[in-house]
Amino acid sequence: MVRLGPTFLVEIGLKSKGAPGAAPDLPHKKLRALIDTGAGGECIDDELARKLGLPITDEGEISGVGGKHRAYIYTARLWVPDLGRLLFQPFTGVKLLEAESWHSIILGRSFLRQHRLTYDGKTGEVQID
Repeated sequence: MVRLGPTFLVEIGLKSKGAPGAAPDLPHKKLRALIDTGAGGECIDDELARKLGLPITDEGEISGVGGKHRAYIYTARLWVPDLGRLLFQPFTGVKLLEAESWHSIILGRSFLRQHRLTYDGKTGEVQID
């Protein structure tokens, strides 16, 4: 946790194969998602989004440690099994895997608005509820 940050294994796709009312069954499973309190919104690795065939629904300018640049916005469903939470929303395409990130998805402050995150710096333990 100290080295890689708070991480969840998530599922992502556009359409669920699950039955109505049941937990979604999205086609791409066990992707690593980082909880990032410095990120305003949610991001997905751009190359991964293209590989998954996620639709580009917008384009805009974003900024981060690499400065400002243009980015595609993809729409996807994302299931966080550990929290029982399903998202169906835009994800900004960023170059996570190209930068050798261990994570392929970033969950930012907009995701955290429905949760409380506690980080113990001495032990490296994270609690989210």
